[in-house]
Amino acid sequence: SIVFFMKLTKQEFLDWDKKAISLIGMSGVGKSHISAKLGEWGWFNYSCDHLIGTKYLSAYVDGAVSADNILNLSEFVGQIGGLEKGGVGLDEFARRQKMYYDAEVSVLRDMPVSVDAAPRKFVNDSSGSMCEVEDEDVLRAVGEKSLLIYLKVGQEDHAEILERAIKYPKPLYFPPAFFADRLAKFQSKFDITDIEEIDPYVFLSWVFPHLFESRLPKYQALADEYGVTIPAGAFAKLKSEEEFIEIIDDLPKYPEDHNSQALTKYLSES
Repeated sequence: SIVFFMKLTKQEFLDWDKKAISLIGMSGVGKSHISAKLGEWGWFNYSCDHLIGTKYLSAYVDGAVSADNILNLSEFVGQIGGLEKGGVGLDEFARRQKMYYDAEVSVLRDMPVSVDAAPRKFVNDSSGSMCEVEDEDVLRAVGEKSLLIYLKVGQEDHAEILERAIKYPKPLYFPPAFFADRLAKFQSKFDITDIEEIDPYVFLSWVFPHLFESRLPKYQALADEYGVTIPAGAFAKLKSEEEFIEIIDDLPKYPEDHNSQALTKYLSES
């Protein structure tokens, strides 16, 4: 067996019979799809949002949560806005945000032990907000026990990812300072004085591209520190576990860009 005292390198991963990976990237990029595929091929699927909803927030989530369906968890975390419009008030939203963040940190803290206990190869299907975790010890432990694979979205795919995430929302965590700043800008832009006036879908559609843009360098920093970066499209037509490993072994070269023209244009106008 291999004992890791530092981060798991790509070569150690390739030489390691058991293998463990952590997929990171924005909601809608394909982490859960790839994890489900690997699960079909015998990998242990450690779904962070599933565990958040079933282990740490089960007492608060109305209805079942599965690795394939986290809608009830998304509805619990909610979106800021008027209650009659399906939104959540400011204080309650902040409370649920902290609950989700604390649960995510706990699930990631549990992960290294789960890697050791898993009888087979292991995939950590992280949430989109893993890059917002501020506990360096937790991130380091995840990086020591698994190879982080950042599923990077190509410029041509940014618009599709944004549309998918808005149409099929997953639980979204906003760093408090970021959220306060964007909420103030939104209210100023649309001349809104009362949270009850906010349509949660309109706010989500407006704020998500800003959240997306703010996370790109954070994902890249995690990948640079603890893993590798691979274009998400490389796994789009994944047909076997062997092909998955081959893609990691033969990392493609890619330009170091963190914005697309479409995203930059949207942000400059919003």
